[in-house]
Amino acid sequence: MLVLGFITSTDSIFTIPKLRDIEINGELESVWDSAMTFKDFKQQYPSLGGDPPYPTEARIFYTDRGLYVAFISKGKKPVIQRGSRGELSPDRVSFVLDPYGGNGKKYYLFSADPFGNRADIEVNSGMFNSSWDTEWKAAGRITRDGYIVEMMIPFKAFRYRRGVVWGVAFSRWTSDGYQMRLPLNQQGVFPDMRPVLINAPLSWALSLMPYTTYRRDSVQDFWTGEYSLRRRIYGGGDVRLTIEDNFLHLTIKPDFADVESDPYYINVSRYRYFLQERRPFFAYDDEIFRPNSNEFLPYTMLVYTRNIGSDIYGNEIPITYGIKGGVSLWKVNFAFMSVRTDSGGNWNLFRNNYKGKYLSVGTFWGRYTGYYTLSNPFMKVSDTNILADVDLAFNYGYFQGGFAIIHADYYDDISGWRSGWVRNWGLGYRSPYWLIGFSYSEIDSLFYAERITYMPYAASRDMLLRVRRTLYRFLNLNYLSLGTAIFLNREAGEPFSKGMIGEIGLGFGKGHTIFMNLNLGEQYEYDPYRDTLIRFYGKQLSIFSSFNLRTNYLQFDFSTGDLYNYATGKLGTFSRMYFGIPWRISQFLSVSNGLSVWSYPGMPLTLRNILRLTLSLGNMATARVGWEKVVERPDAIVGIYDRAWVFLSFEKGLTGLYVSLNTKLQPTDTLSLNPFKYKRADYILGIKLKGYLRL
Repeated sequence: MLVLGFITSTDSIFTIPKLRDIEINGELESVWDSAMTFKDFKQQYPSLGGDPPYPTEARIFYTDRGLYVAFISKGKKPVIQRGSRGELSPDRVSFVLDPYGGNGKKYYLFSADPFGNRADIEVNSGMFNSSWDTEWKAAGRITRDGYIVEMMIPFKAFRYRRGVVWGVAFSRWTSDGYQMRLPLNQQGVFPDMRPVLINAPLSWALSLMPYTTYRRDSVQDFWTGEYSLRRRIYGGGDVRLTIEDNFLHLTIKPDFADVESDPYYINVSRYRYFLQERRPFFAYDDEIFRPNSNEFLPYTMLVYTRNIGSDIYGNEIPITYGIKGGVSLWKVNFAFMSVRTDSGGNWNLFRNNYKGKYLSVGTFWGRYTGYYTLSNPFMKVSDTNILADVDLAFNYGYFQGGFAIIHADYYDDISGWRSGWVRNWGLGYRSPYWLIGFSYSEIDSLFYAERITYMPYAASRDMLLRVRRTLYRFLNLNYLSLGTAIFLNREAGEPFSKGMIGEIGLGFGKGHTIFMNLNLGEQYEYDPYRDTLIRFYGKQLSIFSSFNLRTNYLQFDFSTGDLYNYATGKLGTFSRMYFGIPWRISQFLSVSNGLSVWSYPGMPLTLRNILRLTLSLGNMATARVGWEKVVERPDAIVGIYDRAWVFLSFEKGLTGLYVSLNTKLQPTDTLSLNPFKYKRADYILGIKLKGYLRL
């Protein structure tokens, strides 16, 4: 029997009541008395399944407009922290919604705090897309013994599927390191959900997002060392139509002026460095082109969108237009994307995917056509990539696995047609206490598809056997995790490298974690400098740690071991260290500082420091200031460059004015850590006015 009172069962499918629309203001009106109420929260962290230290209650109902959710959080006053969109107080709540069957494979996460700050994330097969942005409402109120948060999420704000069971979950975080959840999450990649029935209406939304940008660039001529000034005013925009789970997204001359530039990095491998996609058009709905995966099926990227809009040297190429869309028919999603750049490059991508309760099956086909320039600037060579994929993943209880087969064809006028394969498969068992599994990956030496996908290896064979046991509330620890793994891998033309990995994880206190990893084995690397094979006994120690200090999570990561540096042709000991310090100075100002130190064979010691300050004035205006300094040390400390950026936003919802300045500074005194004078440097100034209208 289904009831609308306090819920304790986790097996029933609960019918969410349909009530009337109300105003979202943090005040609980009488209609909330008829909403479905959940009270059986448990500790998700630090003690899995433990009794909650603070009473928490969640209520939910829906109307023809959307979902209404309320949290009544008692027992602790929140830490005062005001911020902009995405900047939340450590005392906050989250509502998880899976409108695709309730199995946790794809869901949305809506978070809010009692000050009305909001954040939303789209999750697909364990891959988080924090760039996903949509319009919804939240309001809060501080009470005598806690706080109240109300949410209203319109059906127009997200994609969903009618006629299936939906899944919901509720979480509460506190500034002293606790997380309470309902239901308790014991699944890992695909989180547990409470199954519910919601008779959602047929809904559609048309979103218009025009923009105008003024951009001023100072560009250096690398041949003469002189700077030239370039000014331009341009505009464009996006149009997005959504009908339930179907959508169409068109962009004309997309602008990425408000996207923060990539940080400094050092690449010591024989392969290119992976860069995160930050551009809104590609980040939005990016999950539709991801392969099915889980804990044991090796992940191979199908589409690496950072290839789009850049040449083979990494220089920016303006995008003329882009269009992508998705259609859901008979529980199968069909998706496409077509993009053209001003240089004549064309990407046409197609994907279909079925995601059932236990089984997911998908196929992919992509084609790139264009040209690349040789050393002779007047000669162009045709460049064609074709990529095809079939992937299958299953998740039956604690058993997981699957396979993926990818075929690539490549053509140019010089070499003709070439092709290759990727084959991945895996099988395993994962519960809250055990992880046992085997994974295998094989990449042909002739796998040419670098214009469509990201190629981590030119050719390899990788096998991994893992066993891990986790003990909760062990002695004085919240958990103790012990594991081991045996690996066997080989690059093209090299013998098998092999070894063993030992790992230990510790959780203690309120938010303190330490994870240590020791890798020992026999390694082989090909040396292109001497055209010979290098054999060495490799070892690597890694320590990852996070400590909760007054709601600020301090992070310290350290790695050391043996490494062959392809950038210098040297074999030796490497070390990497990162120390992250975030701090809330006041309710309006927060500071974070990340210090990285690298020491690689054949390279001087390199230091990178990134300092960020965020000033928030309510939910309307935000100022972010950042400073990145990179230095090397052979005999003395020598400055490489400083990079500073300023980002100002004045926004209401998704409409606003944005001012950004990115500057690369070159010190006049290269021996000074903190020079007072700088040479004229590269900079980009962008002023962007963006509108948002949803019908």
